[in-house]
Amino acid sequence: MKKTVLALLVSAGLFGGLTITSANTEAATWHQGTPKALRGTWKTKPNRFFGNVVFTIRIGKNYSHAMGSDPDFLNKVKYQYLGHHYYKIRGIETVYSHKPTTRYFKWDSKHHIQYNTTRSMKYGESYYR
Repeated sequence: MKKTVLALLVSAGLFGGLTITSANTEAATWHQGTPKALRGTWKTKPNRFFGNVVFTIRIGKNYSHAMGSDPDFLNKVKYQYLGHHYYKIRGIETVYSHKPTTRYFKWDSKHHIQYNTTRSMKYGESYYR
């Protein structure tokens, strides 16, 4: 009888301890700079709509500069890894608004990335090394 009561108390204690403990999940952390996989110079194929302009993105340790028909400079950048090779890069836009701006990148391979200003990468611009 004592063993049965003791077994019930121990199992109730273990079950109670399991329900009290919860798994802590944290959001993705922000890292200073840019991911090493994205650094370098990336270019599009010539765009006929814009008069065969080749758009270029230069991603360094603390900046992301997109050039083509209109400059888009981000300085003092930090990034967040969103999973499945998606990166969210936030920085200060230094040419026009001087406000925090967010860009999204998807690393497809060491020779191909996609760039977009929204979370959806469905219509992202493709850049190549």
